[in-house]
Amino acid sequence: MHSISFHCQSIDDLTQKLEGIDAPDLVQLYGTLAIKEAKPWAIYLSKRFPAACRVGMASQRHISNGLVKNHGATLILSYFEKSHLVHHSVAYDDERADQSGQNLFAPFLTQTEQNQANCYIVLVDSKEAIQDDFFHVSQHNDLTISGGRAGLFDHKNSWVMYQDKLYQNQSIAVGIVSPYLTQQRDVFVDNIAIGRHMLITSSEGKTIKQIDHLPAQQVYQRYLSNGEKISLELANRFALTSMHNNVEINAVPLDWANDGGIVMSEALPEGASVRFLYFHPAQSLHAIAPKIQHLNEQQPDSVFVFSCISREDFIDEQPTDKLNLLNQVIPLHGTYCFGEFFTTQFGTRIMQHALTYLAINESNCGVKREVEPIRVTDEGDSLAPMFNLISNAFQDLEQEYATLSAQKQDQISGDWLHDLQTGLLNRFSLLGRLNNKQDIFHLAVLRIRSFRLINQQYGYNAADDLFAQLAHYLKRRLSTNSVGIEFTCYRLSANEIAVSIHSHIAPNKIVRLFRNLAEDIENQEFSITNKIEHLLTLSLSIGMASVFDQQGQPLCEQAHLLIKASEARRFAQINNQPIYWNGDLQDHATSEENLDWILKIRKALENDDILAYFQPYYDSQTGEEVGAEALLRARIDGKIVSPALFLDLIKQTQLYAKITQVMLLKCEHILNRYPNVHVALNLSVLDFKHYATLKALREFFKRNQVNGRLTLEITESESIQDYEWISPIINEFRAAGALLAIDDFGAGYSNLEKLIALNPDILKLDGCIVKTIDTDEKLQKLVKHVNSLAHSLGTKTQAEFVHNAAVQQQLVDLKIDYLQGYHLSEPISESEWLGQQDNKTNL
Repeated sequence: MHSISFHCQSIDDLTQKLEGIDAPDLVQLYGTLAIKEAKPWAIYLSKRFPAACRVGMASQRHISNGLVKNHGATLILSYFEKSHLVHHSVAYDDERADQSGQNLFAPFLTQTEQNQANCYIVLVDSKEAIQDDFFHVSQHNDLTISGGRAGLFDHKNSWVMYQDKLYQNQSIAVGIVSPYLTQQRDVFVDNIAIGRHMLITSSEGKTIKQIDHLPAQQVYQRYLSNGEKISLELANRFALTSMHNNVEINAVPLDWANDGGIVMSEALPEGASVRFLYFHPAQSLHAIAPKIQHLNEQQPDSVFVFSCISREDFIDEQPTDKLNLLNQVIPLHGTYCFGEFFTTQFGTRIMQHALTYLAINESNCGVKREVEPIRVTDEGDSLAPMFNLISNAFQDLEQEYATLSAQKQDQISGDWLHDLQTGLLNRFSLLGRLNNKQDIFHLAVLRIRSFRLINQQYGYNAADDLFAQLAHYLKRRLSTNSVGIEFTCYRLSANEIAVSIHSHIAPNKIVRLFRNLAEDIENQEFSITNKIEHLLTLSLSIGMASVFDQQGQPLCEQAHLLIKASEARRFAQINNQPIYWNGDLQDHATSEENLDWILKIRKALENDDILAYFQPYYDSQTGEEVGAEALLRARIDGKIVSPALFLDLIKQTQLYAKITQVMLLKCEHILNRYPNVHVALNLSVLDFKHYATLKALREFFKRNQVNGRLTLEITESESIQDYEWISPIINEFRAAGALLAIDDFGAGYSNLEKLIALNPDILKLDGCIVKTIDTDEKLQKLVKHVNSLAHSLGTKTQAEFVHNAAVQQQLVDLKIDYLQGYHLSEPISESEWLGQQDNKTNL
């Protein structure tokens, strides 16, 4: 296999240079030609090489025999001896990028394994930046992709070529199939991370609105120009870098948003930890020399380069830096792109400011050659030492910060990742650390038993204070010199604390530590002052999970510690034990069953077995049905099962967001079919943190005019910490016609003052304060006052767990607005409930 290329100014020039040239197998055309100017070239090439696969795209710059051209066109001809080509082209739709990618690769995926392509060259023309969803197909299939997005600075004249036609908004894939082909790829990004870690505190899609609670543009101006306005061209050289699921994300500023935000090349979710990334070629030049040396030893037949248009790596057509190093291996052929495609083990990514290459070889596979060392020019004024100095200085600061006590870290960090009641870090902070760092060896989850009874007996403020006392006691005990371990405490929910252990200690010692802690806490008296002082003892159930077992063998991935610790805690509570360890769960069916649940729910999603059941709620005074709450069910092995069996586990996976989106679609279908029906949908705080779910909700309200017929019920409201963050999102959906309900009021600590800040339309009273209201005078007084307060604020009330006539009558007398419970109607299937609606319509 070999490739040659020609740079041509006109078709006449091309005709002359192709004289006597044998017909190739693959033709690639890259040029600065506008689409009308390029059409004659496509027609000519189809006549000149009718049997060849012919592809190409508009390119502001292109590479011919190692030289960079910014005018005319470059033609690359490739000849294969032991390979054959497969190719396909489909339209690219920005609105359906995922489906576009599926359509492009569909013909290839049906082939047998031996006929699968070793690698693909993909070219795409799109008005906007390529959507990440376009390459979802590569995450589920073994696809190796190189290529890029077409582009001229005058975007309306951009194009891609497939055979004898030119297209806009089109995608092309060329696969090389051969049992003898070897391919090497790499990506070079000239960058260095500089500065401290910051948090994305507000984002929407690819637009970052706030960094550390400040407008994103203001943060860029503060650090790059001491507060003065900066140009987009300058900002473009400073990306934000973050790690997500072990994959590095480099988001480059593309445009200023009107509200002070910045449109980035890639989405960065709220809560992401980011640093500035400066693009400069000096930083990585010496680091890549060994990689290019290795490539040189492999004797590639051809090297195709796809480089970012923003890279200034040539002077008067002569390459500099990395292009020059690659040219020492073999003369390069390729093009510049407005986004480069590169495949990692996690799928294909769309790069920016990157140089990617595809090196292929049909012969001498695995045979290295003796070559001269790659030569790197030593620039006397290189900025690399200065950059290294800055980077290493910040690394030292990060290490010093990591050695601070948890108390000092709490003082330094912002409030966004903290629980305001206790000062502890919260669940989102723990999840971020589990996913982004590798410094936790053990995790314990401690749950206070009978916490609801404490809430009911002494009130929410007293229960909050009790929880804070427990947190303080734990931190004090764990900080004593006799323990000698590094730890961090987190508040997971109303009655759960997690403790991460950062010291590599044998699991049996950590289990013993927490067992002793649980015994000491049961013997400790905690005080509650509520008119008169009460002394209480607390009982805990504890789950422990470790990364390594007693012999030091891998037991659990760090990212899964919270799932495993929660699983162990549930086992401890069910079996009335103070503590259980995930290493012992390996001998029990419970662990296997939980892992099996994940597979079962994934299969249920694939088979449309995620179902909605509906439980009606009624006007307490008239008895008429007002609406119905959509309740999640799943059909597993032919049986309808409750989410209580799997939802806590699924919330730790990406399946949870998909389930929410399925339920939303089911509600949408019903609202469109029945214009007078009211539906309530449960959403947790996690849903508002998930980008795909938020996007689905926003698209739902764009498509539909709900006019108060959809109620969004916020569950787990006690886990809301940042009301300033969530209020704008909620208000956005209310402005679009949704009603807001606070679910399970009274189940957790439910700080009344903060819940009032959300100004809900409906306050739902949890079953724990309703089910015995017919016999408990204190609960009657509590519900009476809550109902009176809600009504004074213009909020309606709804009681759950109406399980008998006496409870119903008591709630009617208290003038609770809506009633819901098995005494009135149990949850029924979608078809049965819709049948009832049809009967009402026909009356």
